[in-house]
Amino acid sequence: MKIERLDHLNLTVADIAKTCDFYTKVLGMEVVSWGEGRAALRFGQQKINLDPVHEGRMHDGEKRMPAHLCFVTDTPLADITAHLETCGVPIAMGPGPRSGAIGTIQSVYVTDPDQNSIEISTYRA
Repeated sequence: MKIERLDHLNLTVADIAKTCDFYTKVLGMEVVSWGEGRAALRFGQQKINLDPVHEGRMHDGEKRMPAHLCFVTDTPLADITAHLETCGVPIAMGPGPRSGAIGTIQSVYVTDPDQNSIEISTYRA
């Protein structure tokens, strides 16, 4: 078996609307509905399902913890940092080199409204 790509993941969030606003405004994702009133964020061929904090439980009943998500873009790092500044989103760490899935990436880290660590990366030199 060889895993090809991320299909979806779930994030536990305090405020669905605030989360949707952050991911659409800052990262250019699309909000989609699915199931019975569920919300997700779609980008490329992947999506992030949003679970309200009061419903965010793993299968064994344990509460989910914040996540770390790494997104790859072709956008130059200088443009990424300028966009984050325009959006009023402070950079928590970076810019700098990191180890990506297929080589060295240049990354900046931000924090979303639910304290999840968001890494925005590019393979561009």
